[in-house]
Formats: sequence, C-alpha cells, structure tokens
Amino acid sequence: TRATMTAVAKPPVTVKDVGLVQGLLVVAAQLKKYGRDGLDTNIKVVRQDKLYLAFLAISCVGFSSLAAREFVALSSRDRRSASTAIKECATMLDLKEVDGKEKKEQTLLSPDGASRTSSAKSNTSDTSKPSSVAQEPTVGKRKGKGRRSGSNSSLKTAGSEKIGAEFWDEVGYLLRIASPSYCCRFNQLLAAQFSLLVMRTLLTVRANKVNTFYLTRAISTASWKFWTRWFFNFGGWMGSAVVVNSGLRYTETLIQIELRNALTKQAHRKYMSANNFYRTAVLRSGGLDNVDQRIVADIDAFSKEAAFLYGHSFKPILEFTLSLTEAAKELGYSRPLALFGAQIFITAVLRQMAPSLGKMIAKEQALEGGFRHTHARLIAHAEEVALLGGAEREIGILDDGLKNLVVTQRWHALQRIRKSAADNISKFQGLLVGSIFVHVPFMVRAANSEGERISVFRATEELMLRCGSAFTEVLLLGRNLDELAGYTHRLGQLFRTMDLGVKEENAKTLFAAKEKLARLRALRENGGGALSDGDLNGGSSTQHSSGSDGISFHKVSVGAPEPGGGHRLLIKNVTMAVRPGNNLLITGPNGSGKTSLLRVLAGLWEPLDGTVRTPTPVSGKTQKPLMWLPQRPYLLQGSLRDQVVYPNVALAESNAKRVKRERRQNSPPVSRNGSAKRLDEKNQDDEDEIVKKCLRLAGLGKFVDGGVQGVGLNTRHLEWNDVLSGGERQRVGFARLFYHKPPFAILDEATSAINPDEEGLLYQRVLQQGTTVVSIAHRLELRKFHSLELKLLGDGKGGWALHESIGGKEWRLMDSSAEDVD
Repeated sequence: TRATMTAVAKPPVTVKDVGLVQGLLVVAAQLKKYGRDGLDTNIKVVRQDKLYLAFLAISCVGFSSLAAREFVALSSRDRRSASTAIKECATMLDLKEVDGKEKKEQTLLSPDGASRTSSAKSNTSDTSKPSSVAQEPTVGKRKGKGRRSGSNSSLKTAGSEKIGAEFWDEVGYLLRIASPSYCCRFNQLLAAQFSLLVMRTLLTVRANKVNTFYLTRAISTASWKFWTRWFFNFGGWMGSAVVVNSGLRYTETLIQIELRNALTKQAHRKYMSANNFYRTAVLRSGGLDNVDQRIVADIDAFSKEAAFLYGHSFKPILEFTLSLTEAAKELGYSRPLALFGAQIFITAVLRQMAPSLGKMIAKEQALEGGFRHTHARLIAHAEEVALLGGAEREIGILDDGLKNLVVTQRWHALQRIRKSAADNISKFQGLLVGSIFVHVPFMVRAANSEGERISVFRATEELMLRCGSAFTEVLLLGRNLDELAGYTHRLGQLFRTMDLGVKEENAKTLFAAKEKLARLRALRENGGGALSDGDLNGGSSTQHSSGSDGISFHKVSVGAPEPGGGHRLLIKNVTMAVRPGNNLLITGPNGSGKTSLLRVLAGLWEPLDGTVRTPTPVSGKTQKPLMWLPQRPYLLQGSLRDQVVYPNVALAESNAKRVKRERRQNSPPVSRNGSAKRLDEKNQDDEDEIVKKCLRLAGLGKFVDGGVQGVGLNTRHLEWNDVLSGGERQRVGFARLFYHKPPFAILDEATSAINPDEEGLLYQRVLQQGTTVVSIAHRLELRKFHSLELKLLGDGKGGWALHESIGGKEWRLMDSSAEDVD
C-alpha cells in the first residue's frame, strides 16, 4: 500500500525532465529494438506499390542518364570557348592567343596619332533615307511606317494578350518549332520531367499519408514501435525526394534552355530571310517595336514561363487526383466534389474582380524595350552627343523613358492589388470551407478508439489540405497563363510578321517566274524569233537579266516612304543603262534620292513604276555580280582577316571549326595528316597572302607589315568601330572590294572620310581590277573616273539629267526628265 501511494504521489515525467543526451540514448535504444520491424514494414509497403516502384526506377535512371549525356556533350573546348566569349563581352577588350596562352589585349594605335575612338560619322544628310524617327520605336503605336505597312494591317495588336483561341494557336505554333518530331530532344526532356513529376506526386501523397499516420499514432499512444516505422519511412521519403526534386529542377532548366535555343534559331533564320531584318528595322513592316528585345529578352521570358508552367501545372493536377482518391476512402466522393464545386464558383466570381495580367506584361515589355533602345542610341552616338554638349538634354530624354516605365509599373502595381486580394481570398476560404467538410465526419464518428480516430483524421486532413492546395493551384494557373499570354502575343506578332515577309517574297518570285514563262510560251506559239530582255522581263518590280549585260533602268520612278503610308516622289521615269566599263557618277543635293535609287537597285525598296535589271552571277561561280560599299562599312566581331573576306568564312576559321567538329565526333586529327592536311595549310596560307595584299592596296599595310606592333590577321576585337578611325574603316571596305573583285561595285560616299589626295589612287586600283563602279559623291574631282553622270535635281517633281563624258574633258546631255534642262 505504501509503495502504491508513493507511485501515485510521484509527479509525471515532462519533456524538461529528459535531457538532450538522455533523449538521444533513448532514441538509439528504441531504434535498435524496433529497427528491424520498421525497416521490414516500410519495405513491405513499398513492394506492394508497383506503380511507385516503377516510377522510382524510371526517374532515377532517366535523371542519371540525362545528366551523364549532358556532361559528355559539353566538351571542355566548348566551355573554354564560352568562357572566352564571356570575357570579351564583359571586358570589351581584345583577346589574342599566342602559344595557347592569353596575353594582354593590344590597341591599334595609328602612327600619325589619329583617334581610334568612335569618330563622328559624317553622313551626308539625305532626307530620302529613312529618318531616325522612323527607325525608333514608338511606344503605344503599332502602325507600320514603311512601304508595306498596309499589307500587314491584318495583324491584330489590340486585345490579343487575352487567353483564347488565338493564344492557344500561337502557343502551339511556338511549341511546334521546338518540337519538330516525336523523338526530338525537347520531347525527351518533357517525358523525363513528366516521369519525375509523377514520382514526386506519389512521394508527396502516399509517403506523406503513411508518415502522418505513423507519427500521429506514435505520439497519441506513446509507441516507439510506430515512431521507428515513421523514422524509416521519413528517411526513405527524404532520400527519394532529394533525387526527384534535383532532377525536376535540372530538367526544367534544360527545357527552358532547349525551348529558347529552338525559338531563337528559328527567329534568326526568319529574321535574316527575305530581308526581314531590313523590313522590320527600317521599313517598319508589321509595326514591330524593338525586334532585338523580342528575339533576345521576350523569347527568354517566354521560355522560362512555359517551362515553369509545364512543371507546375502537371504537379497540382496529379497531386489533386491522387490525394482525392486516397481521401475518398474515408470521406467518400460526395463531400470532396461538393467542396471543389464551391471552390470553382467562388474562384470564378473572384476572377472577375481581378485585372488581366497579359496586357500589363505586354505594355511593360514595350516600355522596357523603348527605354533600352534609348540607352543603346546614346552609346551608338556617344561622341556626337559629347561634341554637341548634349548631356543635359540626353538626361531629360532618358529620364522621360524611365518615367513612362515607372509610372506604368506603379499603376500596374495598384491594379495587382485586386489580383492579389482575389488570389488570397480564394486561397484561405478554401481552407475554411474544406475544414467544415472534413471535420464533421470525424466529429460524429464515435466507434473508433481515440488514438485510431486521431491518426486517421490527421492523415485524411493532411490529404485534403494537399488536395485543396493542389486544386487551388490549378485554379490559379490562369495567373501564370496571363503572364505567358503577354510574351506569347509579342512573339506571335514577331513570327507572323516575318512569315508574312517570306511569303510575300516567295509570292513575288513565283509570280515573276510564271509571268516570264507565260510570255515565253506566247512568243513561241506566235512563232517569235530571238527573245530580248524586254520580251521576257516586265512589270514594276526588280528583275534580273541573264549574263553580264550590266545594270539598266527603264522608266523607273522612286519614292521615299512617308510615315502616313504614302510616298514622296524623288525620281520620275529615269531610263539609262550602265554597261561594263561605263562608270556612273550620281550627284545631286541632299534629299534628292541618290541613296534611294541604290536601294531600289538592291531590291530593298520596290520602284513605284518601271523595271530595274541587274546582272546575275556567272554560271558555276559563287562570285556576286554586285557589291556595295556604304559610307560606313559593316565590321563584324572577329579577326582582321574576317573583316576582309566577309561575307565569306576565312579558311583559317573554317579549318579550325572542322578540326573541332572532328574532335567532337572522336575522329582523330591524324586522319587529316598527309596530302589533305598540307593542301588545307597551303590554301590557308595562299588566302592569307591575298588578304595581306588587299590590305596593302587599301592603304592598311601597317597592320600586316609590322607597322603596328603585335597586330596581324589574327588580331581580334569585339567592336572594330571603336578601334579604327573613320578613314581606316572605309579602307577596310576597299580591301574587301579588292578581295572579292566583283564585276560591279556600288560606292555610296565610300571615300568621304579619306584624304582627297588618296581617294583617287583607290579609285584607280578599283578600275584596274576590272570593276565597273556606280558612285555617289559630292567631290567633283571624282568625275574624271566616270563616263556617265546622273544628276538628280531634287525639285520635288522627280527631275533628273543624264550626261556623258566626251574625251574625258567635256560633258554633253544625253537625256533628261524635262526638255528645258541646261
């Protein structure tokens, strides 16, 4: 009795009475005692779940093989090449390799002390050229400013950010670009992530149910046996979750990269086809703003949103389905379905209160592009602004762009309050309504023991909470779709405009071919004799004659595009021919249409009327019959050799790429030893000698003859425009002309930055190699190198006069647009 009274009087043991070390010792002892039972029980449960085991194996094998394949595919050479590009872009310095080691960058310094900074481009003002206003993006306005803007009026721009049939069509179009076949890499990544998503859902639902049941039972009954089962179950769940979650993050990143890679490459191909880059940037075809941002930033944002949406849409759907199935074993299907029906109704009502994010995203991206373009223009014209002292004015321009962006973002932030409030109400009311549906069955159930009722309730409640959370995520996917819709609309606009440009070009070519064939058949049926160019070519578009008959204009009228959609007449009914050896000089005041006539000749603009014929390449030769030398020659990122051979690829570059390709394909370099390798090296050396000769002819021999220390054909610069002076850049253009030796060359103020006493020598060398030139120039000293002169009057009526040189001293009038021309 005394012992019983002592035991009753002893206070109960609390958590504070068990020390840290003592607790760990107790855990170790209980694990030792019940460890075998816990391990065997969990293994038995897992073995019974065949679906779980199958997806566990698929996920582990798929993730491991995918990571291993990526590691093998990304060779060390590719990574080193990417690291070099990172350094070039980050430092804007020159990188030169000598004996495989990087050396300090070297700056090209002119012996005469000429500045190498971006010099002022002294463009002769020609109002017939597209104005800078027409080239800059106009935020909020979608009208095309070019000649073909009217043909693109069918492109929708307003309200297209909403989710509807057009949105899904555009998403399907973009995804088909990344998924050209069922077995492509993109679909393989989608399949890999899908298996990982199923595995994570199984882990979340089934393992969590067992975890909750074991832990609640162990705590409610103070059973170390059930606690040990929970311990092993949680350990296995944690190990699997680490692998699955890591794989999901990795595959989502790869899907994003693959999607961006496919879309960007397709955009590049379409952008550079049918002169789409010129149509969109200069002619404003389709009314696109900031094409560069759409290709670089919007495709990246779309890829991230699409990859995120794929991973985070399947997960809640799968989790909802599996959780509902498990919970229905205790609650039946009527209560959960009634709960989710109420959720759908409440969410639909709340959704009407929230604004659309698609329009917000599209507007913010348009303003972001305009703001970025303003900074890009400042960088491009930094020297001009500095010379004019325009810093304060530019601050105002930059701040205006920032203000428009900030004001829009602040207003959208206010609008998003409604969106956030609706989302949170939808989220928390689900917990309240769900609790009512789940609590009642267990409150009225009295047959079970207390411990069992609590355990089953906690497991069921956890399942319903996850089911409700997953269901809410499914309903809130519309928010992610709204954000995706903004980027999808901008990319759909981009690809539709470029597709339209390609279709127009193909249709024009097909129509010309059919028309030519029809005339040929008609002449043959009528018993016609020899066919002239006039018999075969016709219409009011640029035509190409056969052979090397030269350049001809027949009643050609040229007009400059107006922002309103019309044209301003520059040249009317000009007729002339430029045969090989007859050099043409085009003169006239600013804005008279000199460069515009050359744009028509190049096919960038279409004539208002008349026919333009250009020579076609000689059969069997890759040489182009026409080559353009603009006032500002295009200099690419690359070596000095690359500048001269452009647009060709230098043999040194192609040989290096071939060697890298063979190494990637595990083809040993020794396979090229012998005569083939010696031939490659000989051809490369021969080409380098030709390039050096061309540079010397252009007056840039100092760069290859040791005049500038450490500079040669392999010298690379990220931006050659910042290294060479204006005159040197134009000389590079002449070196390019000497290298390609075209039959005809179009020189548009090509010597404006070169000393007058040296430009004559360059013209002599061009003529000596057999190239016929069509020049635009203001210096009358160049007339002696031409036999024809087309003088554009710039009178607003399209007036012109064609003169011919007599004996190189006198000029006589050959033709004109008016009878009273002196």
